[in-house]
Amino acid sequence: MDRRSSTRFRSVMVVALIGAVLAGCSGPGPKESATPEQPRDILVTVVDRSSHAPVPNAELRSGESTTTTASDGTATIATLIGASIEASADGFDTGTGTVTDDKELRIELRPNVVGGVVRDTAGTGIAGVRVFVDGSPQMVVTDANGRYALAGVPEQGTLIYKMPGYRLGVIPIDAQMTKDVALTPFVARALYSPSAIFEASGRLDALLDLIDKTEVNAMVIDVKETAGNLYWATDLAAAKAVGAVMEHPLFQLDELLPKLKERGIYLIARLVVMKDNTLGKARPDLAVMNATTGEPWRDYRGGIWLDPYNAGVAEYIAALAGDLADKGFDEVQLDYVRFFSDGDYATADTNLPNTQSFRLPAIRRLFRVVSGALATKRAFLSADVFPISFIATDDQGIGQRPEVIMPYVDYFSPMVYPSHYGPYTFGFANPNDHPYEVIDQTLKIMNEERAGLRMVIRPWIQDFGYGPFPPYSAGQVLQEMKAARDNGAQGWMIWNAQAYFTRAALGPPVDGEASGPVTSALPSPGP
Repeated sequence: MDRRSSTRFRSVMVVALIGAVLAGCSGPGPKESATPEQPRDILVTVVDRSSHAPVPNAELRSGESTTTTASDGTATIATLIGASIEASADGFDTGTGTVTDDKELRIELRPNVVGGVVRDTAGTGIAGVRVFVDGSPQMVVTDANGRYALAGVPEQGTLIYKMPGYRLGVIPIDAQMTKDVALTPFVARALYSPSAIFEASGRLDALLDLIDKTEVNAMVIDVKETAGNLYWATDLAAAKAVGAVMEHPLFQLDELLPKLKERGIYLIARLVVMKDNTLGKARPDLAVMNATTGEPWRDYRGGIWLDPYNAGVAEYIAALAGDLADKGFDEVQLDYVRFFSDGDYATADTNLPNTQSFRLPAIRRLFRVVSGALATKRAFLSADVFPISFIATDDQGIGQRPEVIMPYVDYFSPMVYPSHYGPYTFGFANPNDHPYEVIDQTLKIMNEERAGLRMVIRPWIQDFGYGPFPPYSAGQVLQEMKAARDNGAQGWMIWNAQAYFTRAALGPPVDGEASGPVTSALPSPGP
């Protein structure tokens, strides 16, 4: 190639290179990215849904951003359009709002604290009333002036106001979060109703006729006796596991209880506790044992007794009591809550020494466990006791004393049968002949022992003869009732093992009395 040709070639290559460079520069470059949306300040106002009042100190949260509302219920938070802002504050359900193009957002919170005053019919505040949502374990107790505040109340449900000596309060939850309630006093006057009442033809009708025509307004119904079988139909696993559920139960409570309640009858389930052949056989580990035979110990009548020291006894009774409450009884009454008796003590073997210092904590624990199981249920808890343990200075070998029973029950039911008091009790050679004086002095002692407690005394009185003593007359039964009344006892329960009662001792029906619950709160105060 000559010099001229070489120069021409280089010129062409330079032009081509410049063209290529220009072509590359003039082609499409990298696409520009859109500017990302930036958080904007949103003014949030949080208010009470009911009163529309501002909610101060509400925490606002949106993603990682948080802040707190001022005294006027407002706060500014940086977030994006379409984001969710959550607001939470003490005493309110959590609420949310979604950010729009507007720079302001209003969030309404539902208040969830119900408060007010519980009063009696005279307008005086009642201290010690348990207030809870039906089906919830959370509970508060009214203060000395009857005031209460229950937090965490759901939007729907029922509030329960529970105080011994008064009708139960059953108030629907609605938008009104201030609820003042007036509880109506209730005094139960009950007749014992064993299984024979429900098994023998005509017996129940006759008893209901007696109730309709007299002041009687309550029944104590046997649901478990010393044999240990449960008289009611239940799917309770603890009872099925030990064979306590009868193949053909005596009661279908979902049918029986509503029919009795329609007649205005207050219903008490009597539940025998420590004397239990069924549970003792199925679970010897829960029974008092015979140190000689290695089998469950039996009393002179062949009865097996549970050992209160054994873990599981209290829990079994609590499960039964809870089931009875759920089935609709107004009250669950524990009987035979004591250590074993009436047998050869020399062969009886318990898990811990059978001394008062061990017995009392065991009985206290049982009452504490059962009381806890019923605390936030509609049914009240009561207990039958021997008066002698509360008149004497010790537990008489059975584990019953005021301090281990009275604090845990709603109704305290001493069996103040004058025929069962020993000679020269209170100075009477034959206490059976002095029903008023014996019961009067007994209840005076018990009133001193119950001082400061919320529980109510409602005694068992007798309408029967015992041993050499003839059946009580109407006059003697009336003396028992008067002694109870004069000592502030709220009502009575009459025991006759065969359930035959002296009609002449029963007064006429009480006009305007009702055992059903209080179902409405007092009207809201005006502006």
